[in-house]
Amino acid sequence: MIRAMVRVAMLVVVLMLPAACARHGVQASDAKARDAGMSREGGVSASLTEPVMLDGEFSDWQRVAPILPRGNASPLVAMWAVDSPHYLYLSLAFRDSVNLQAMPGTLHLLFHTGPAGGAGHTVYGVPDVDFAVDFSRLDKVQAGPRGAGFALRPVTAGGLGAFLSPYALDMVALPTWASDRFELRIARLPQGRLGHLDGAITITPVFVTMDSVVHRSSTVSYRLRTAVATTPRPRSDTIPAPVAGTLRVAQWNVSEGSFGKPEMHARLLAAVMPDVLMLDEVHEQVTPDFLRQFFDLPALRALGPWQFVLARSGGRQRTVVATRGHAIRPVEDMMSMHYVDGALDSLRRLTPAAGHRLIDIEQAAQISSVGAWVDMNGTEVMFVPLDLQSGGYAGSVHDNLRVLQAQAIRRYVRAEQARRGAFPLVIAGDFNPVGSYRSVRLLSQGLFDAPDMTASHAERLGEQSLVTWKSALGAQFAPGRLDFTFFRGFRQRGGFVFTTDDLSDRVLARLGMTRETFARVSDHLIVVTDLVR
Repeated sequence: MIRAMVRVAMLVVVLMLPAACARHGVQASDAKARDAGMSREGGVSASLTEPVMLDGEFSDWQRVAPILPRGNASPLVAMWAVDSPHYLYLSLAFRDSVNLQAMPGTLHLLFHTGPAGGAGHTVYGVPDVDFAVDFSRLDKVQAGPRGAGFALRPVTAGGLGAFLSPYALDMVALPTWASDRFELRIARLPQGRLGHLDGAITITPVFVTMDSVVHRSSTVSYRLRTAVATTPRPRSDTIPAPVAGTLRVAQWNVSEGSFGKPEMHARLLAAVMPDVLMLDEVHEQVTPDFLRQFFDLPALRALGPWQFVLARSGGRQRTVVATRGHAIRPVEDMMSMHYVDGALDSLRRLTPAAGHRLIDIEQAAQISSVGAWVDMNGTEVMFVPLDLQSGGYAGSVHDNLRVLQAQAIRRYVRAEQARRGAFPLVIAGDFNPVGSYRSVRLLSQGLFDAPDMTASHAERLGEQSLVTWKSALGAQFAPGRLDFTFFRGFRQRGGFVFTTDDLSDRVLARLGMTRETFARVSDHLIVVTDLVR
């Protein structure tokens, strides 16, 4: 999954964001979407029946009364719930800013659901528990030590049972970065867990610290208001076509090694009909000749002739800007991008020897980004794809490295702006914001005097979420929003997140694909944004 992770044991200077800042969202609100000429109708979402847009913001919850009122003594201080025929939604508020998938301890939500849930056993003194959902599971810990990911756990007479994949209940939680509030979605299935037609469920939050101190909250009751759906969630029967007069930009982490077999990559990209491609995690063995052959594959060749710029820095995971129908040239000073002298040495001094291997790899690779000028009707637009360090949590060596990478890219963009003044700009890629939000902020705010960059609002087809990454194979970690497209000098006229998992059988048959096709190619989804000057 993305940039290679090296697990380290370390002590670092913590760069935690204040809770109020960590809570800051990035997607357009409904009002902003209307101002940008976007529509929540018109094929972006196949269904608008869900009570919550899973986006990591909380306007949908303003009129929902908490089922666990604020003031709880546990690190979890409040909880809200709503439901639809397909999902149970929860919102969780914490006393401090945390990474939900990497806390210093584990939050267990113990569910009693009656006959649908299981036999029911006592766990942490709570009777009749049917199953548990774990946040920051402790069977596979990160350095720190911290928990790592989510889990679904059955309950036995001996207590909590095996760690099962969160994908069994289609669990998603946003934001992926450190925050003091989150929203969570859990699938309701006609058979099994949360498969009620009606009735009440109870939830008991139990937070267990790394040194086994147990914080048990009050048991809360929630009555399901909708009957469970007996059919699967709707899939999209269309792939939105570009709006006339817009520039369609597609950003994709092509998943390194799998890009060595590019035929399906080409077919998936051609399905969304891009004008500009911003690719990251392109393996270092990919040469200009390889890319020429890639863009000459039938699916992409049918869209027209392509030109591209390939980064020289980034080590085993490089970046590419490609376009059809527009002139393109490299930003010469951004073909090979490097850290400021001494930046990695400063991080090394804060990191015990066990963590130096990660820094050594980065020293050799330098920055995984590139700059390219694309001519848009006589105006040159700078496109900057990127791939930031994966893993860790707020304050970890991985998070600190993400910040250094963002600072380096920011320095190159601002230097170009100092030479030629303000220009239209698109920055997109795998930001990997699983720690703090600081690296994202560095590349979206304050790059120019005014205004800040705008984040693309791109929903997954057929569901109301902004998720851009999922991997049932890497099921320790639940789906999240890791990829962003930011723009300046444009208005957004449309956008969506693309995966074959969201397509109807009719569309899949037309494409000659299956619902599982995308997952075999990359764990990152394609983020599509339609822009107009």
